[in-house]
Amino acid sequence: MGRPRVDVSADARVALDVLSLLSNKWHPVVVVALTHHGPSGFNDLLDVIPDISGKVLSETLETLVEANLVERTVISESPLRVEYGLTSAGEEMEPIFEALSEWGTRHLETNAPTVLIADGDRRLLDMYGEWLSDQYEVVRAPDGRALESALEDGPAVVVFELGLPGAAPDDVIESVGDRRRTIALVGDRPTFDLLALECDDVLRKPIVRETALEAIETQLARIDEPDEQRERASLTAKLSLFRSVYSRETLEPNPRYVEARSRLESLDAAVDE
Repeated sequence: MGRPRVDVSADARVALDVLSLLSNKWHPVVVVALTHHGPSGFNDLLDVIPDISGKVLSETLETLVEANLVERTVISESPLRVEYGLTSAGEEMEPIFEALSEWGTRHLETNAPTVLIADGDRRLLDMYGEWLSDQYEVVRAPDGRALESALEDGPAVVVFELGLPGAAPDDVIESVGDRRRTIALVGDRPTFDLLALECDDVLRKPIVRETALEAIETQLARIDEPDEQRERASLTAKLSLFRSVYSRETLEPNPRYVEARSRLESLDAAVDE
């Protein structure tokens, strides 16, 4: 590999070769995509990297195969089906990207708020991250233990699924604390325990990108609001969700629903006074 002439040690020259390989716009993107998604077909990579053209992806893969970072495997001859995956050398680059991430977190200034996404489905976790990463610093957590560690990054908003592995919803709220805003992701039929959960908003899965962005922006705008307004907004969101899921006949006799509705009515009355 050709390199500019520079009077440095042999180790430094090798490091420069690595940086030169990764300096291409799409080389590191493809390596990171294969690291996170595993062996993938050509069209799968186009879906994961929507901004790359087919021609550029093809050229990038050829270069990475030549560099022994990616291997091309023929899955079937007829019809032809090819899969791309990292070689052992490519897999060994993962700690390099992790080190770069840690360095960037410490030294690169950013004004973007940090959003923590916690979901046990890694596919959804990656998808949410891709949705948000152009506007926020995104931290991902696939379970309760990772969430605890990710809180050290100082997220302003925490988006978490109620069924997060290794963490009960109340434990998540306690760990997050009241300084951060919280958005709970709930399943198709939420239980009435949700009405007592001290989260700021609820989104019913599956969600779309626009819904996620709007919900996060709303919470960021409300960070300094008084406690009474915060509680009022939380109850409004939760009661609205339950009314969209359950019939009045189901809601009216439920004590948790009645309690939440009465509390909201008290808060509304206080505002009107």
